[in-house]
Amino acid sequence: MSRPSLPLPSAADGGPRVHGTLLVRTGCDDRTWADVLSRMGALPGLVVPDPDGRVPAGVPADGPPRRLLVVDDPAWHGAGEEEVREALAGDRAWVPDLVLLAQERTAAEPGPRPLLAFRPSAGTGFWISPRQAAMVHLILHRTITDLVFEDFEEYAPAPPGGGEDDLPDPAGDFLEAMDPAPRYEAPARPLPALTSGNDALLVRTDFSDDAAWAALVELVRHPGEEGFGDIVDDFGDNIDFVDDPAFGGASPEQLMAAVLSGPEETDLSANLVLIGDAAAMSGPDRSLAGISLLEGPGCPFRVPAVIAGIMVVNLALANMDLDDYVDVPPRDLVLPW
Repeated sequence: MSRPSLPLPSAADGGPRVHGTLLVRTGCDDRTWADVLSRMGALPGLVVPDPDGRVPAGVPADGPPRRLLVVDDPAWHGAGEEEVREALAGDRAWVPDLVLLAQERTAAEPGPRPLLAFRPSAGTGFWISPRQAAMVHLILHRTITDLVFEDFEEYAPAPPGGGEDDLPDPAGDFLEAMDPAPRYEAPARPLPALTSGNDALLVRTDFSDDAAWAALVELVRHPGEEGFGDIVDDFGDNIDFVDDPAFGGASPEQLMAAVLSGPEETDLSANLVLIGDAAAMSGPDRSLAGISLLEGPGCPFRVPAVIAGIMVVNLALANMDLDDYVDVPPRDLVLPW
């Protein structure tokens, strides 16, 4: 079957690389399609071609340059991965980092709503849930995403011509069952970029009590023997603390989108964002909200401030995984001793 060209914008000439996601409806009903779009949320850089297939010029301004191109064209219903790959092979067209196909399995499994996904540049196909795809879209501008994709390709593979038996659960299926489930909403005002040369960021989002924030920072930096303060003198050497009212009330997903790569192209720093929210300021265990940009990116968790420092160190050293500290799902705290 001959299909029309995908409505792809032209590649940028001399400008910054525009990272982004292409979502194509290839085989699902209207109700499924609406559900997928709802779960993905109001992601930055959303672009929908007009009825004539033209893509608006430019990239919506919301943080780093990025684009989510959503294609709902009956001419592409029934298309498979290879057809879409071929359509992306043009020299002058923008090539997304990630392609998502909403197809028959998406409609057949309303719980996780699995999407068939692949990288046009490398790797094999894999299955991913809409919310996980949305969370990955928020970090496509960072150097770590290739590692994320490699994990997905290993644990939820969708090899070309694969059968329908024993299909793996999609990456991020647990996100669809969380209550509340992660969902990006645009901030009321653009957030400043978050940069770090350290292993993690601790961002203050509650500004109701300066003394509580100061006490929280002190507990994270110097937790005492209970938090392995006898091993590390000052965990502040591993964490950048951000005290900026511009982040007041920011959601974990909004903070994800604001984190840039480190100063070096190969820098894998700041793959963990800890959050000083209202619960961290006043809760009984001073637990920090957290979100990983590398392990199951976008899954929220909480960790007591007293062990946050040693967790950051062990994750950076690859001595432990995030799952040694937080369970999946429901991401309840699991102490590693």
